[in-house]
Amino acid sequence: MNIAVIFAGGVGKRMKSKDKPKQFLMVHGKPIIVHTIELFENHPEIDGIICVIVKDWIPYMEEMKYRYRLDKIKAIVPGGETGQMSIYNGLCAAEKNFGAEGNIVLIHDGVRPLIDSETISNNIASVKKIWYSNNMYSCKRNRYSCRQRQ
Repeated sequence: MNIAVIFAGGVGKRMKSKDKPKQFLMVHGKPIIVHTIELFENHPEIDGIICVIVKDWIPYMEEMKYRYRLDKIKAIVPGGETGQMSIYNGLCAAEKNFGAEGNIVLIHDGVRPLIDSETISNNIASVKKIWYSNNMYSCKRNRYSCRQRQ
């Protein structure tokens, strides 16, 4: 089976979002995390999804699961103290729900909805071929200079 572990166990301290964690901020009428999950939900090669969420926000995520018909979500589990521990919690839930053998697990950050179907397919194909996959994107840097007016 092909499983997506979507981790969003943080609260976005650097973003200073006071009302809710950044993964639940609304963008184009839906929480950011819903946009991310929908990409995996609608992908024909993904069989199941595990969501790792801030503990206090799990009931809200359960509501989003039903509101947006995210039927491939098999478990919503609490995040850990660090991103690494959140991923670990998601992997444990994946093993519990899908078993430990013969699965491909894609790990994706819940606040990164700008991924496409081709990238998901390419990751699955890479794991089948060479046992791992990693995405890296080049950044375009812009340099601005400011001059003080005299």
